[in-house]
Amino acid sequence: MPFTVSHAVVALGARRLPVPVAAVAVGSMAPDAVLFAPFLPPDEAAHSWGGVLTIDLAVSLVVLAVWWTLVRPAWTPVVPGLRRRLPEHWAHPPRLVPRDVLPVVLGCVLGSVTHVLWDGFTHESGFVVRAWPALRDTSVGGESLPFLLQDASSVLGLLALLVAAGVWWRRAEVRSAPPLRTVEVAVPAVALAAVVLAALAVAVRAVLTGGGLGDVVTALAFRVPALVAVAMVVGAVALLTLRRTTTPRSR
Repeated sequence: MPFTVSHAVVALGARRLPVPVAAVAVGSMAPDAVLFAPFLPPDEAAHSWGGVLTIDLAVSLVVLAVWWTLVRPAWTPVVPGLRRRLPEHWAHPPRLVPRDVLPVVLGCVLGSVTHVLWDGFTHESGFVVRAWPALRDTSVGGESLPFLLQDASSVLGLLALLVAAGVWWRRAEVRSAPPLRTVEVAVPAVALAAVVLAALAVAVRAVLTGGGLGDVVTALAFRVPALVAVAMVVGAVALLTLRRTTTPRSR
């Protein structure tokens, strides 16, 4: 399957559409949520057209709610380097009104549709591959064409995201920011250390079970995004809690 994060590249093309880019990005990754949260319905259901309007939409809305109301406001003021470039309004939860609901839902659905279409060409069980036997039966260098498309699209999608991030970094306005307090330095440091240690544990486990470099990369690709997500949510709770308890009350 294509690398989950690479699917978010489609959000770059949604910047001029009347839907939130974040909704498209989250929706584009939602069908793979079961890979990181096994308690969700099976992968086949999440990658179906019915799943786009049910499972994937529900996952997208939950993730967006957590992102907008918890993670983004907590981390925006403290992430080194980024905090002087990210939009100031990111430090506050957005004020959504009823008319914003439809664009959010449409953005989530649009993102999930692109995921199912993309996987249709790159999964052995994809609807395009099943309908087009020539695609399934074609091989290059001993590898089937769908698998090669998986790898190529994963790499190209990730590279496009990195290039876009680099362009944004160079163009973003750098503004002044207040100095960080001790807790605002400690929480990101602890979160980063936790992710690094957990990733090392995943890599070591893959090696000890007889895996090679490819197995280590695959294990990290499946585990690191989930580790980062957990660290960001737990860190966000800690940051917001500490921020409220250490901020002097006005008289």
